[in-house]
Amino acid sequence: MTWNETHERTRIIREVEAAAAADMSGALPWREEWAQYFTSPAGLVAVLRARWQHMCEAQLDDRVPEDEVEASYRRLRRTHAGILAILAQADAGVDLTARLVAPMPTAVSHARRRLLRGGPVLPV
Repeated sequence: MTWNETHERTRIIREVEAAAAADMSGALPWREEWAQYFTSPAGLVAVLRARWQHMCEAQLDDRVPEDEVEASYRRLRRTHAGILAILAQADAGVDLTARLVAPMPTAVSHARRRLLRGGPVLPV
């Protein structure tokens, strides 16, 4: 993968995260031109799942008191509730192709994401 392709994948992932934060329904944003980077919607979901796992590994330090770890985990779940909704739909066996939506324009997504920072906390 070239440097430009890596940057484009990262940009797409951020766009998906912003769209998911604005629409917490669990619908997967997808555009056909993304197939060259993720192959299919399932490939994008796999990348989102890996990203979530890496965020948890990086931000949850088991050397701190348990209440701090739990607070950090709740904050992560709240901040990424839209992505977790997508992953929950995939885990439930929902046909992703039936729920595809076009992503929101980036400027709108960033504004909505800021508004949703204090969004719902999903059950642990």
